[in-house]
Amino acid sequence: MKYAWGFLIGAVFGAAIGSAVALLFAPSSGTELRENIKTKTDTQYARLQDEYQKGLQQVQGRMDKLSNDLQAVSNRSKEADKPA
Repeated sequence: MKYAWGFLIGAVFGAAIGSAVALLFAPSSGTELRENIKTKTDTQYARLQDEYQKGLQQVQGRMDKLSNDLQAVSNRSKEADKPA
């Protein structure tokens, strides 16, 4: 899981850097270039926010499941410890 996040972060940053380099070497005026960079940056930032939110939701879901599983084990343990 740790490597998947590293790959995802690297891919996002690589795409952002690649987009910026492509814009810098594209033949356009300074005004057009700045507008293109702003548009691409905003797009990449929005994508990164979406991925971050998805990741948070996944982590929260896993934490909820773990909490429920631990509560179930605790309840079973309490039931087993009760005198018959």
